[in-house]
Amino acid sequence: MLEESNPFDLVREGSAAADAGKTALRLLVIDDDSLHRMVICRAAAKAGYLPAGAATYDEATRLTRETVFDCITLDLGLGDHAGSEMLHHLSNVGCAAPIIVVSGCDAATCKEAVRVAGMLKLNVWECIPKPVDLAMLRNFLERLRGTRLAA
Repeated sequence: MLEESNPFDLVREGSAAADAGKTALRLLVIDDDSLHRMVICRAAAKAGYLPAGAATYDEATRLTRETVFDCITLDLGLGDHAGSEMLHHLSNVGCAAPIIVVSGCDAATCKEAVRVAGMLKLNVWECIPKPVDLAMLRNFLERLRGTRLAA
């Protein structure tokens, strides 16, 4: 299981991220649904990222304390924890990474999460509904990768 081993194990030889070498950006996928997490990690690897997955709030907080990520995708429903709790944690650890909210929540909840993130000085780049449109997600990740590498 990805979460119990090296969080970057999803990157396989021949993927865009593996080929990119040192230019690959680290992406944290925070989602309690294993299928969504796996799909987003694979899409991220194809877009040139080194993805790591976190299924719980506790896993995500541990990973964000251990690793600096270049981008984060965040599901707003994390079992016993709300996405707003994760946003507060990310603010407390000084997260500067762009955040893409990927959630099955209604539009009002997503809008509120973006508002809270703004108050916490976090950079929410996009809000993508579930089920995820993979072409849209890859497009956002590729655009973001281009802006991060150009900086």
